[in-house]
Amino acid sequence: MAEKKFDLGSIMAEYGDNDFGFTAIDEEEYNSIIAEKEDTVEEYKARLHEVEKLILPFLTKLLQTADQPIIKWPNRKPVLESQIQKILNLTRG
Repeated sequence: MAEKKFDLGSIMAEYGDNDFGFTAIDEEEYNSIIAEKEDTVEEYKARLHEVEKLILPFLTKLLQTADQPIIKWPNRKPVLESQIQKILNLTRG
């Protein structure tokens, strides 16, 4: 039995709208996306390092005073609000 030849153009037209969410790009566009991603990764690493510098002093001080049952910290509201704003600027800004 001879194989039937199908018109691939009509088959593609029949299913052409269902692209599964992907498209093709050329090498130049791909390389620009990769370069952008590298910049983004480095930016996020720098931001996480800044967040670490804001949080770790607080946590290490708590650890150093872990054996003390009471923490005396007058006027902490403005200090905490300032630190929260700094963290949010790094993580959401």
